[in-house]
Amino acid sequence: MIRHVETLFCDDIRHEIGGKISYIGVYSGGLFVPAFPVTLPKLCLSVRILTPANDPLQSLTLRVLKDEETLQEVMLDEGQLAAASDAGEDATDERREERIQMTQFMLVFSPIQFDEPCILKVRAQTESEALRGMALKVDQLPSTFVQDLPPSGS
Repeated sequence: MIRHVETLFCDDIRHEIGGKISYIGVYSGGLFVPAFPVTLPKLCLSVRILTPANDPLQSLTLRVLKDEETLQEVMLDEGQLAAASDAGEDATDERREERIQMTQFMLVFSPIQFDEPCILKVRAQTESEALRGMALKVDQLPSTFVQDLPPSGS
């Protein structure tokens, strides 16, 4: 296993009874709007950075970008990362090789405005490398598709 970033964009994240998490309105590569500018009431991101437990993160800076504009930045040092993870603390060296360290973020932008088409990107800088999460393209629906939509309130 190599270090990587898993990114999920959705309309809402709900914490359920029993510790489950529900992702509502998950986007798959694209978020299409009828016209710009547009304001969405909420956009959520679930970001997980995974690394082998025998190669723990020493530092982490997570950035959410709209094109090149930083929307949010989170910085964690070695102590904060260690406190957030118990991956392999009590495991033998052999067991630690089979385990992962996961650092997870639930980010909410409420509201969020888009003035023009853009790309939302997630970047994670560790002590040794830059990691890229999956991006979300925000674009306008083709006009032929908008014409086929039922009127609002129908």
